[in-house]
Amino acid sequence: MIKIVRRLKANNFEEAEFYIYPLDEFKGRNQKYKHWSKCSPGDWGVSDDNYVAECLQRNIYGTNVEMVFPYGRQFVTKTGKLEFEPHYYSKNYSNVSTKGYNELEANRDRAELAIDAYLAYKMAGKSPDMEKIGKLYRPDQKNPAMAVKRLLKTKETKKIMTEKLKEVLIDRDIDEGYVLDIIKDAVDVAKMKEDPANMIRAAKELSEFLEMKPKQKQLTESVEMDISHQISTNFEKERKKLKATKVSEIDKEDNRSTIKE
Repeated sequence: MIKIVRRLKANNFEEAEFYIYPLDEFKGRNQKYKHWSKCSPGDWGVSDDNYVAECLQRNIYGTNVEMVFPYGRQFVTKTGKLEFEPHYYSKNYSNVSTKGYNELEANRDRAELAIDAYLAYKMAGKSPDMEKIGKLYRPDQKNPAMAVKRLLKTKETKKIMTEKLKEVLIDRDIDEGYVLDIIKDAVDVAKMKEDPANMIRAAKELSEFLEMKPKQKQLTESVEMDISHQISTNFEKERKKLKATKVSEIDKEDNRSTIKE
């Protein structure tokens, strides 16, 4: 038996507990059940993946019939399926879709508007105005800025932003190969200077924008580790060289030893 808690309009949005039983377990209760599409409110209906729950509503919209169960809803059609597990794992109990809330929200028009506004600030080199973006996204909220911050933190939204940024960067001939070329150039610079950090930092930021695929990302990390080793080795050689060639000069006025490095 699995228990889920819902806040439904029928219960004045107060918490209510609902129980879902695996079919084999429910058979031991000696209660009648039927296919979910044949249920009336109060009947026990079995899902297409063999879980039994109480039918809450049977809604008629013209020629369409919608069945509502504690874990989800579905229209009665020849191909329509109602399954418990996809709803349970996504925690989406209110829709026909079994996609998670964050995934559904990230693909709404209001979310796309907010994402585009946020990226416009970023591409212009400006700090995003969360108050303004929030009002574009959810003007109905008491704190629109906080609402849009929550949206931008989800992995689903980050994935969409990555794809949008990748398209922009590729249009500018910036891809994974370009990032690796920058890292390679950083090695060459490191041979002559002691501060390649800025170039490596830029390469890392670009690689984050591109969010390379696992295999490519591992390659980038491997190259960066090799670079770090080379830079460390070169710096150590230079340090020893400088130490070996230190020149001591005697200050004739106070006889203090001054070391030039």
